Order: sequence, then structure tokens, then C-alpha cells
Amino acid sequence: MFFLFLLFWLQYSLWLGKNGIFDYIKIYKKVILEKINNEYLDMRNKEVIANIKNLNNDINHQK
Repeated sequence: MFFLFLLFWLQYSLWLGKNGIFDYIKIYKKVILEKINNEYLDMRNKEVIANIKNLNNDINHQK
């Protein structure tokens, strides 16, 4: 009986407990979404930097 209880408790901790499998899956999905968002922001930042460089070059050529 004790071993059955121990097995149940260990399975519960693994799947539903704090830092269990389901928590890991939720955090993993959030990390993937943040990586995608960071890639988008990085691309947008590179475009802004390129625009600034183009504006600076235009100003320097007009002088």
C-alpha cells in the first residue's frame, strides 16, 4: 500500500507538481514566442539603423 501511495505521489509531482512537465511545457512555449518576438525586433532595429545611416550619408553628401 505504501509503495502504491509513493508511486502516485511521484507521478503527481512529475506531471502536476511545481516545476513538473506541464510547467516546463508552458515555459518552453513562452520562450519560443519570446525568441520569435526578439527576432522581429532585431530585424526592425537593423532597418532603423540602416535608415539612420542613409540619412546621415544624404546629409554628408549635401554639404
